[in-house]
Amino acid sequence: MSEINVDTSVKKRGFLAWIERVGNKMPHPFKMFMEIAGVVLLLSLVLGLMEVSAVHPATKETIKVVNLVSFNGLLLFMSNFIKNFQNFPVLGIVLILGISSGICDRTGFFSSAIKMGLAQTRGNMVVFIIAIIGTLGNHFGDAAFILIPPIAGAIFYSLDRHPLAGVFLGYATVGGSFTTSLTPQGMDVILTPIGIQGARLLQPDFDMSPLSGYYFLCLSAILCAISATFVTIKIIEPMLGKYNSDEGDKSQGMQVTPEEAIAVKKAVKAVVIFFVIVAVASFPSNSFLRNAQTGSLVVGSPLVGNLTFFIFLIFLLMGLVYGVSMGKIRGMNDLIKMMEESTRTLVPFIVLVIAIAQFLFFFNESKLGQVLAIRGGEFLASLSAPTQVIAVLFLLLTAFVNLFIGSGSSKWLLLAPIFVPMFMQLNIHPAFTQIVYRLGDSCTNHLTPLFAYFAILLTTTQQYDKNAGMGTLFSAMLPYSATFLLVYGLQTVIWITLNLPTGIGGSIWMN
Repeated sequence: MSEINVDTSVKKRGFLAWIERVGNKMPHPFKMFMEIAGVVLLLSLVLGLMEVSAVHPATKETIKVVNLVSFNGLLLFMSNFIKNFQNFPVLGIVLILGISSGICDRTGFFSSAIKMGLAQTRGNMVVFIIAIIGTLGNHFGDAAFILIPPIAGAIFYSLDRHPLAGVFLGYATVGGSFTTSLTPQGMDVILTPIGIQGARLLQPDFDMSPLSGYYFLCLSAILCAISATFVTIKIIEPMLGKYNSDEGDKSQGMQVTPEEAIAVKKAVKAVVIFFVIVAVASFPSNSFLRNAQTGSLVVGSPLVGNLTFFIFLIFLLMGLVYGVSMGKIRGMNDLIKMMEESTRTLVPFIVLVIAIAQFLFFFNESKLGQVLAIRGGEFLASLSAPTQVIAVLFLLLTAFVNLFIGSGSSKWLLLAPIFVPMFMQLNIHPAFTQIVYRLGDSCTNHLTPLFAYFAILLTTTQQYDKNAGMGTLFSAMLPYSATFLLVYGLQTVIWITLNLPTGIGGSIWMN
């Protein structure tokens, strides 16, 4: 990937430019996460000595802030230092998918396929199409944060638009729509049982469908794509300005040679055959890809559980078939060389993981995140206000907690026992409480630097602009988060005011 030099002949002005300048003066992310880890240790010391705690609403367990500034804390850290790095949640996924998608990039498959796929698309419709792809990214799970941004950047680059605008668009739409449902997805079946469990604290026989919020969340996904398109065109691209490429040769534009077209078709055909094989293998009721107990292909199935492996095979297959067809892969040595080159681009991320993993370890072991979530919920529960206001405040609280606790299911395990029963007493249906939670959980996924993929975003960004820093990312992601919060908040207020149905078997009110 060539490096892009941003044209800075016109000095950037305005609030976002100020955020970028201030943010880029922040220390290197490695140093920053080490400093944040130090802050967590200090907070654990102070709050631990103060015996700050919170009662888990479901288990009734008292959760105390743990003081890690002690000999026991030091021994705990030393004994887990290597494990923290090895067990970093996305390290393996990043390396494996980075290598396989890198083969597609280095053989030229991505470039040719993008040109063919968008040959008849012009203007800002390209931005909207990428945004829609981003909203479907939740079907790939966390892998979408790795795959979609660089592909979106490549699309923008091939269309003579600023590639960083594409990278930011891809990352923001994946994050901003991650728990929405343009089509039914995994979060529907993961979060609903937790919501049901919370409701049964008050109503033991309560039940609801995983699609009880589908109508609302489907529209949310569409609104996310529209909002992201608007922000990209009206804010991000003007903010980034023009760019100059060191390569500078774009004479071919969106044209694809006959050889490239044939190679792309062969690669796509190979993937179609792969999908057919998987579909045939999945069809029998006793398939090894189904859940052994329930027979489901979605809930607890090896098919979904090994989705990262299947994605790896798909990218490897596409890159390999295209590379062989174009004569760029003539043997194992060529393939290994491409894999090594792909790995080199991931080195900055690997180094960052050393620091990020230790910070996450301190944060989890200190119990600060859990206490923060429970205390925030108790405060919101103490307020007396119209339903619209309570719902929006809950959305904002979830978005705030999401800055510190990335896992959607973990947050819901903490918040559902608090808010589902509380809102039921206000006659609010658990389906709607879960909807508002999912909206808040999406708004700040792409904004928080504590999210593991934020470091990957920085690495991808620096492939185009070596001077990009944390401030660049903050200034780009903030408009998306602010817009999503505004749009989702308005949607929530309108839905309550008009008393619209939320989904299959779901509603706003209990009765």
